[in-house]
Amino acid sequence: MQQFNFRCIKITGAITALALGTGLIGLSLKTHAQNQVDRDQNAALQVVAKMTEGQRTYYQKNGQFRAPINDIKKDFGLTLPNSFDYAVRTTSEAAYSYVIPAQSSLTGKLKAYVGGAFITPNQTPKITTIICENTTPGQVRPADPQLVRGSDPANPTKLALQCGDFSTQVPASELTE
Repeated sequence: MQQFNFRCIKITGAITALALGTGLIGLSLKTHAQNQVDRDQNAALQVVAKMTEGQRTYYQKNGQFRAPINDIKKDFGLTLPNSFDYAVRTTSEAAYSYVIPAQSSLTGKLKAYVGGAFITPNQTPKITTIICENTTPGQVRPADPQLVRGSDPANPTKLALQCGDFSTQVPASELTE
C-alpha cells in the first residue's frame, strides 16, 4: 500500500512540475512577445523622431522639406523596422512623417505615430516640431497635428502645436528652433 502511495506522489509531483514548467514556458513566450512589441514600438518612435528632426534640419539647409522616403532613409541614416510602414507628406509649410504598424502578428499591439515639422509664420522662419502617438493600437493613420491660435489665454494670437483627434503628444517631443 505504501508503495502505491509513493508512486502517486511521484506521478503527482511530475504532473505538477510539468504544469509549472508549461506555465513558465507560457510566461516566457508572453514576455518575449511583449519585449518584441516594446522593442518595435521604441524603434518606431526613434525613427519618427529622426524623420521629424531630419525634416527640420533639411529645411534649414535647403529651404524645403524632403519627401521621397528612400531619400529620407539615406539622408537621415534611418533603419526602419519591418513591423512598420512609413510615409511622408509635405506642403510648403509643413512635413508630416507617418510610422504606421505593418500587417503582422503584432499589428493589434503596436501604435502609429505622426511627426510634424512646421514653419511658424511671421517668426523669422522658425520651425516647430511635434510627435503624436495614436491612443489605440492598429493600422490607423494618426490625424495630422496642427498649428493653432488661441490656446494660450494670455496671448490669443500665439501659435501652438496640437495633436489631432485620437492621438496624444509624445512627452518632450515639441522642439522650437
